[in-house]
Amino acid sequence: MTEIKSVTQTLAVWAAETPDIRAEGPLAKARDAVLDTIGVIIAGVPDDAARAVRRAVSLWGEGTSTVVGQSVRLAAPWAAMANGTAAHALDFDDSFPPVSGHSSAVMVPALLALAEARGASGHAVLDAYVVGLEIQARVGQAVNFEHYRRGWHSTSTVATIGTAAGCARLMGLGVDGMRNAISIAVSTAAGSKRQFGSMVKPMHAGLAAKNAVMAAGLAAEGIEGNAEPLDGKWSFRELFAGIESPGFAVPLASLGAPLAIDEFGLSPKIYPCCASTHRSLDAVLAMRTANGLNAADVKEIVTVVPPMNFDNLRFPDPTSEMERRFSMQYCLATAMTNGVVALKDFRPGGETPSDVGQFMTKVEMRPHDGPVTQANPAAKEATIVEMHLTNGETLSASVENQRGDGTQPLSDADYATKFLDCAGDALSGDASVDLHKVIMGFEGLAGIGGVMDTLREIPLDAPQAAAE
Repeated sequence: MTEIKSVTQTLAVWAAETPDIRAEGPLAKARDAVLDTIGVIIAGVPDDAARAVRRAVSLWGEGTSTVVGQSVRLAAPWAAMANGTAAHALDFDDSFPPVSGHSSAVMVPALLALAEARGASGHAVLDAYVVGLEIQARVGQAVNFEHYRRGWHSTSTVATIGTAAGCARLMGLGVDGMRNAISIAVSTAAGSKRQFGSMVKPMHAGLAAKNAVMAAGLAAEGIEGNAEPLDGKWSFRELFAGIESPGFAVPLASLGAPLAIDEFGLSPKIYPCCASTHRSLDAVLAMRTANGLNAADVKEIVTVVPPMNFDNLRFPDPTSEMERRFSMQYCLATAMTNGVVALKDFRPGGETPSDVGQFMTKVEMRPHDGPVTQANPAAKEATIVEMHLTNGETLSASVENQRGDGTQPLSDADYATKFLDCAGDALSGDASVDLHKVIMGFEGLAGIGGVMDTLREIPLDAPQAAAE
C-alpha cells in the first residue's frame, strides 16, 4: 500500500473544507442519533454517576450551556461532561462499529453544549455530527480491533478525537485550527476497559465530550499541537495500537466516499445493557417467542461469543446495576424470565430477583476459539446460541448482526417508542411527544434554545431514580 505522508493534515483538510452536508440520508441519521441520545440522557439523569458528576461540575462556575435536569447553566465543557455521563449511564446509547465504542454519547452532548453557547442552528449541529463521525470512523478503522483488544475504551479515546473535529467544524475553524483541535484531543485520549461495571465507565463519555469541546476551543484561541499526532513514532497509533493495527492507508482512501455514517451505520440499542449481550439476547427472545417458551421450559442456554465480547462481560454473578449491564448470565436470565429486557431491570439497589437468579445458573457463556483476525471493524464473528429444553429438544441460532445496526436499522416508529419510553417518566406525556416532534424537525431549527429549555426543566428527582 502507498505510504500516507500526513494523516492528520488529510483528515483536517477534509473536515474543514468539505462543503456543507446537505444529503438527506446522512442528515436524517444524524438527527436520529440526536433524538436517541437526548432520550437516553433524560433516562440517565437520575443515575448516581450522573448525579455525582453534576454536583462536581456545578462547583466550577456558571455559563451558557444547559445541563439536563438542572436549572443553572454551566460552561460548555462542564455541561458536555455532565450530559455525556448521563448519556452513557444506562448503557442504552448507540454504538458505532469502526470505533468499537459509543460515538453519540460523546458527540451529541459536546455539540449541543457548544451550539447552545454559540447560537448555532440545528442544521449546523447535524453537519458537525456527520463530519465528526467521519473522523471517528477513519481513526477507528486505523487502530481497531487491536486498540480495543488491548483494553482501551474507544469511547474515551477514538471518539474524543473525532468529536473534537466535529466541535471544530461547528466553530468554523480552518484547516490549521482543525488540525490543532485533533492534535490537542489526542493528548487527552484515555480510558481503560478495566472501568467497565463501575461509575467511571459512563464518566468516560462525559470526559471525552468535555475534552473535545476544550480541544476545539483551545485550538480556536491559537494553541498549536504537533502536526502529526496520529501516525508515526510515539503517535496515537503506535502508542495505543501498535504495528499490529491496520493503519491509515485504507481509511484515508475511503475518506468521505462514502460517508462513514452511510458506510457503517450507527447501532442504536434496544436493550439497556452492554452491546456484547445483544446478539445473544436477540436470539433468546426470538426463540422464546417463536416457540411459546417460558423459563421453566429451558434446561440450559449456551452462548458462544467473540473473544472481545466475552472479555467485556466480566460479571457472571453481578452485585450492582452497573455490573448487571455487563453480565450475560443476568441479561439472558432476565430475558427468559420476563420476556423483555427493560430499564427497570437495571435499577440501582436491591437484590437480583430470585427467579432471575435461579435461571442465571442455567446460562453458560464461552468465547470463540482463536483471536479476531478481521481487519475490517464492520466484520463480525457470529454469536452462537444453543437453547436446551427440558423436553430434550435443542434450539440453535447463529447471529451476525444485532437488531438496530446498519443491516437492521430501526424505523422512525422504533426510535419514537424508545424515546418516549426514556422520556416518559421525566416529562408528561404531552411534553415528551412535543419534544419528540421538535427534535424530528431538528434540521430546520434556527437555534436549539427551545430544545435545551425543555431539557433544563426536567426534574432531578424523576421517578426513574427510585429503586423498585
